[in-house]
Amino acid sequence: MPEESCAKKAKTSEAFTSRLGFGCWQLASTGAEGDYWGLEYTQEMANANIAQAVASGITFIDTAGDYSKGASEKQLGVALKALDPELRSKVVLGTKIVPNLCGNPEAALKESLERLQVDAVDLYQVHWPIDKNAMAHFANGHASFGASTEVDQSSVPSMEGCFRALAALQAAGKVKRVGVCNFGVEQLKEAQAYGCVISSNQICYNLIFRAAEFGIIDYCKEHGIRLIGYSPLMQGILHGRYEKPEEVPMYRARTRHFAASRHSCSRHGEDGHEELTFKTLAELKKVADKAGFALQDLALAYPLAKGFDTVIAGFTKSAYIESNLAAASLQLSDELVKELDATTEELKTAMGPNADLWQGVVDGKQTGRVM
Repeated sequence: MPEESCAKKAKTSEAFTSRLGFGCWQLASTGAEGDYWGLEYTQEMANANIAQAVASGITFIDTAGDYSKGASEKQLGVALKALDPELRSKVVLGTKIVPNLCGNPEAALKESLERLQVDAVDLYQVHWPIDKNAMAHFANGHASFGASTEVDQSSVPSMEGCFRALAALQAAGKVKRVGVCNFGVEQLKEAQAYGCVISSNQICYNLIFRAAEFGIIDYCKEHGIRLIGYSPLMQGILHGRYEKPEEVPMYRARTRHFAASRHSCSRHGEDGHEELTFKTLAELKKVADKAGFALQDLALAYPLAKGFDTVIAGFTKSAYIESNLAAASLQLSDELVKELDATTEELKTAMGPNADLWQGVVDGKQTGRVM
């Protein structure tokens, strides 16, 4: 691996993302049978929620070219155009490129810019590490939520080509910053080696999924890479509304917490940790009750208390914007954070250092995002 830029630190100590971010995976959902979120997210909802969020200080808005097959970007683009110019000037806009398109980032970015109706984006992120497992998933356009199409190794774009192209797009002013998502330490090192400053790493982190603590958080902090956490509520599971695995909606039960045999959409091939997960959830509810917090508020504040710079949440209702803002402003005591750590330590150990929620082992080799 070239060493020309491996030690280069990102100049991103400044807070270019707000403490709470607006996640746009739900935008443009149709509510049709098989829809992941099970709701219709209309343009009127997008316009109203984004305007309220930005006015309230949620200025980082995060979408992806893959969400709703590009429709999320389109809906967001219309909502941004509808914003008051003063509010629009505060927005930090992030989108993503799937690994399958990393052979030609310029073409993928051009399509995203057209859908978003902008000339440049503030943060352009590689949606997933560039390997055949991630590509197999995205080859289905998320339609099957897990079932993979076989991808030949020869079709995997080179990391060097991708990140050199991203650096060129940044130099041309089409991208203000380059980020990654779900990258482990070794993948971060390789991305840094090709002359591209990595400004952020967006990774799943929450009370029942702490794999980022196995080296990723420390590396990002050491190298000035901003930490953006997604799924702080584990797609609703940390609301405390589910008491047993059978109650969790199918598409949300495909992570490594659950047995792969539970649903055909799972692709990790593991036995899961269902009993321990729900035992931990019950114990977390007791901790939250004792501390006088709703579990979901404690869960949203936790990544920020553990060193994440930004936590992303999706919003479908005005009330959720206000309640999540309040949760993000909570200052958890050191004692409470230690109690939460202790309560979830057994599950953290059982889940291990694989920071990929959905991919397990293939042919005896761990292929998830690890240290």
